Amino acid sequence: MKWLSAGLTFVNFATVVGLFLGMASGGLGPWVAMFSLLIGVAAALAAYSTTTDKGIASPVAEPTANYRYLWTWALAGCFAIFAVRSFCWLLYNDGEDLRIQSPNNLGDLALHITYIKNFANGVSIWPDNPIYVFSRLRYPAGTDLFNALLTCMNVDLTRGLIWAGLLASVATFYALYRWAGAFGVAGFLFNGGVAGFQFFTTFKFFDYQGDKAIAWKSIPLSMFVTQRGLLYAIPAGLLLLWHWREKFFRNQGARSPLPFWIELSLYASMPLFHLHTFMALSIVLLFFFIFGDRNVRKDVAILVGGALLPATFFVWLITDHFQAGSVVAWKPGLLRKVPEFSAPFFDFWSANFGILLPLVVALLVVCGWRAF
Repeated sequence: MKWLSAGLTFVNFATVVGLFLGMASGGLGPWVAMFSLLIGVAAALAAYSTTTDKGIASPVAEPTANYRYLWTWALAGCFAIFAVRSFCWLLYNDGEDLRIQSPNNLGDLALHITYIKNFANGVSIWPDNPIYVFSRLRYPAGTDLFNALLTCMNVDLTRGLIWAGLLASVATFYALYRWAGAFGVAGFLFNGGVAGFQFFTTFKFFDYQGDKAIAWKSIPLSMFVTQRGLLYAIPAGLLLLWHWREKFFRNQGARSPLPFWIELSLYASMPLFHLHTFMALSIVLLFFFIFGDRNVRKDVAILVGGALLPATFFVWLITDHFQAGSVVAWKPGLLRKVPEFSAPFFDFWSANFGILLPLVVALLVVCGWRAF
């Protein structure tokens, strides 16, 4: 995880330093971008040298040991196909036309390019919303701000978007693998319901979940490719979860995998990149505090206390000084009320999720029985 820690720290520090220097100097520029990226490189080198990783235990010497990583390499190949297909043709020229690969990304990519160019043009930070007048930008645009730094250094915008997507895919695959193994990678990549089984009748690679009658969409295609904040938030969030698991459950009394300054910087700055990931991590820390022992509670309190002011500042920044509406709402049955998705209860859930829900109920019963 040393390389993952270093890469995420580079993006994190370069973006945050660029933000504060841009606020102090009235906007981004070549010198601000160069200094921010150099600070990011220095922080990445420090992160690589101070991150501790025991690695993965060697396979046990048994007849099936040679096939231990067969499924992992198969999934790596599938993930590579997804990443290359999705990001190498993210935005490309076709004669005189400018085209995108995914129809899901038509509105999102145009918006992200607008944000990147707006930052790179040297507007005052935090900028006004380039789409809606009379309001500040109400969006966690940290990833776009990072690409704007690259644009200020004369990196081609399209190539910057492509390389950001490809490198984020590598980081996400490795983070998923270290957190949950090959099963976790498969859960992210193949998360569809029964719609995908149409492949066995057509034998054509197609986004069958993209059909208008299917409410549950593919997470990689509909979110990871389109919502650029997840390119950073997923691997960074998984790195923190891995760190907490190693620190609280596997490495008790030993040196922490991540030094505190990396843990704090990744967690405290997460609202700038993806607010919902920050909320999910905060819920995890809340459970650690409630159910953990004294040492766990102390570590959680120190982390949350140290992150309180910077995280609050970033939330204040991206919500137009707390004037934005709620980012979370509870509306059960919302999609079943949309005409194109509407269907009887059992038909809706079986068409979108197959036998997942009965299996989840069975898992809860088994876990409850074992706990009892």
